[in-house]
Amino acid sequence: MFKARVHFGRASILCIGLFVSGLVLSTPHSSQGQIKADVQVIIDKLPLDKQEKMRGFDKVVEQYIETANWFEEDDEIPMEISLQLFLTDSPSNVEDRYNCEFLISGSDVQYFDKRVRFPYQPGDPLVYSEQSADPLTSVVDFYVNIVIGNELDKTRSFGGDFYFKRAQSIAALGKFVRTEFIRGWTQREELIKRLLSEPFTTFRRMKDYYFYGLYMREEDEAEARKNIRIAFDLLETVIEKKANLDEPKQFLNAHYLEFIEIFKNDKNKDEVFKKLMKLDPAHEELYEEHVSDS
Repeated sequence: MFKARVHFGRASILCIGLFVSGLVLSTPHSSQGQIKADVQVIIDKLPLDKQEKMRGFDKVVEQYIETANWFEEDDEIPMEISLQLFLTDSPSNVEDRYNCEFLISGSDVQYFDKRVRFPYQPGDPLVYSEQSADPLTSVVDFYVNIVIGNELDKTRSFGGDFYFKRAQSIAALGKFVRTEFIRGWTQREELIKRLLSEPFTTFRRMKDYYFYGLYMREEDEAEARKNIRIAFDLLETVIEKKANLDEPKQFLNAHYLEFIEIFKNDKNKDEVFKKLMKLDPAHEELYEEHVSDS
């Protein structure tokens, strides 16, 4: 969740020179951290001896996320990420290994990955490396960058480009994870490819209009509503092109009460709420309450 927000305008597109000539990873470095991480590790399905070994692993992952500087200069924003790791045993005679179902959430996006497997012994440090892929930290890095990209798209037009493309580079590097841990990287490559193409790029443009509208509310409510109506039109385009996208549904679930507050006294509220009833049938009854002839 943002605690502060700056908008640089819809026309500002982040130029990423680092990725023009090939795969380049920008390495997070030690800092006080801009991300607050809430990590839960669910260990009740592990054998008792491994439950004991993995107690406190949540703090290890939290420290990894919170002490890395994920942001490029001028992009720093305070934000929160929640992460749940559901662990089961992956028996091996070589080392302790864990299967992991991985759920990461930002303020209005969520991604689930059930193809994570990693080795771990108590005391092992989690270390970022741009030279090699790691079965666990590369997955964390991949999804943290996607969540950051989604958040920075709210601050300016395509503001998250750098972070989506960094995630793309991480996914490409993931093919070099040790063979027994490589599963899932094909699917992650497909995910980031989807996030960098239509109709998701239209969804990203929609967020810029929507959050610019929110930014303008105190200064010019008419301008704010105008931009948010454009956002709804773009969202309609996205849903018509691909109705099964998760991100629009997550966006609607996160902001439906905000929509009502913004438009409940608008002279064009009937038109707006009827559109929302179509876009967001899960909250249709709430929108219908604000339609004059309901």
